[in-house]
Amino acid sequence: MNGKTLALCIGLCLVLSSSMALGEKAPTYQIDTTKVIRGATPDVMKTIGPDLTVTAADLTVTSAKVLGDPIVLVRPQLVLVPLEMTVKNAGTAAVTTDFNVGAEGWATDGNVYGFHYLAPGEDEMERRGGVLCTGLAAGAEKTYRGFLILYPQPITATMQPGSNYEIKAMVDYNLDPDACYYDWGVSETDETNNELTIYYPPKSMMVATKLMAATKLMAVPVK
Repeated sequence: MNGKTLALCIGLCLVLSSSMALGEKAPTYQIDTTKVIRGATPDVMKTIGPDLTVTAADLTVTSAKVLGDPIVLVRPQLVLVPLEMTVKNAGTAAVTTDFNVGAEGWATDGNVYGFHYLAPGEDEMERRGGVLCTGLAAGAEKTYRGFLILYPQPITATMQPGSNYEIKAMVDYNLDPDACYYDWGVSETDETNNELTIYYPPKSMMVATKLMAATKLMAVPVK
C-alpha cells in the first residue's frame, strides 16, 4: 500500500466517523449477487433429507424352547434346563463387535434361580456372561443349544426345584445393575426386542393339565 492510498483510507475513516458522530446514517452498499461465484455443494449435504438411508444392526431373539424335562441334581444342588435359542440380526448392517447370548430363569413354584448359560463348543463371554458371539452379518441368524443352570436361593437353602419355570432368553444383555452408567453393547435400531420370555411347561400345556385334573376330580363318584 503506497502513501497516497493510505492517506485516502484514513480520510474516509475520518469522514465516516464524523458522520456517525453527528447522527447521520452510515452509507449502505449492495452486492450484485449475480456476480458471486458459488462453490459446489458438499456431498455430505446432498445426503441429508428424505433420501437419507440409515443403516444399523438390530439383534433380536426369534425363538427359544426347552428341549426336554429339566434335570434335577442333588449333589451339587442344581437344575439343568436344556435350552435352545435362535438369535437374528434383523438390521441392515453387520454386527462387527462381540456380544452375548444367554438366559435367566426361575421356578415359579420352587426356590431355584439362575443366569448361567453354557453351550457345548462355545466360549463364554467374560464379565457379562452368556455365550460369546463374535459378530453377525445383516439378515443372518444363529442357533445355540445348551443348558441354563439354576441354583437354590439362597445358595445354602435346601433346593426346591419345582416343576414350572419362567425363562427369559436374551441377546446383547448385561445383568449388571450399574450397566446403564457406562458404554457397552451393540448400537441397534431397536433395543426393545432383545428378550423373549417363555414358560415350561408351555402355558397351553399347563392349562390342559389343570383341565384334565379338574375333569378327573369331577368324575370321582361321591359316596
